[in-house]
Amino acid sequence: MINSEFYYLPNLGVLKTNLPKKLKNKLLKESKDAELNNELLKTGITATGVPIQFLLKDTKKELQEFIIPLVNTYFKTHPDYFKSINILNKKCDILIDRPWINLQRKHQYIPNHIHDGILSYNIFLKIPYNKKSNSFEFSFTNVCGQPQHHSMNITKKDEGVVLLFPSQLTHCVYPFYDSEEYRISIAGNVKFSI
Repeated sequence: MINSEFYYLPNLGVLKTNLPKKLKNKLLKESKDAELNNELLKTGITATGVPIQFLLKDTKKELQEFIIPLVNTYFKTHPDYFKSINILNKKCDILIDRPWINLQRKHQYIPNHIHDGILSYNIFLKIPYNKKSNSFEFSFTNVCGQPQHHSMNITKKDEGVVLLFPSQLTHCVYPFYDSEEYRISIAGNVKFSI
């Protein structure tokens, strides 16, 4: 028998955690009133069927304070990722940019896209169905350059889940078909502050 060894090549990951209940409830309250009280976010994604988005305002600071330790955890877990972003000549602080609320109705979707910044996050705040479906998907290439997809089946049990990932990681949100309520999520970006 040939003695052999198999190992995986390093890659970046996605950090997954949960919101504290108190913060989740505050974000949900603001999201439900966003159409009346919050500024509309203008994005480059203007296709028919794309949900409306509003800038978070009342709970922005609390959310930013929650995200900062997650970013530090990501830095510690993937230090080479930040070394590879070699565009600045000085060390900079990070900035948790303005988060936004996605109010997604039945049949609406968010097509494949990337974000600005170095890290991005998505929070599943309200999922109005229990049926398993490929709701959220990351797309990337493997070491041979072949397309790969990682789909997540998001249901009510995922309410409050936070995903933190490299901003250039392509992702999309698929439509749902079995509820008249909004699927609500919060998204945002982490950037360098100069």
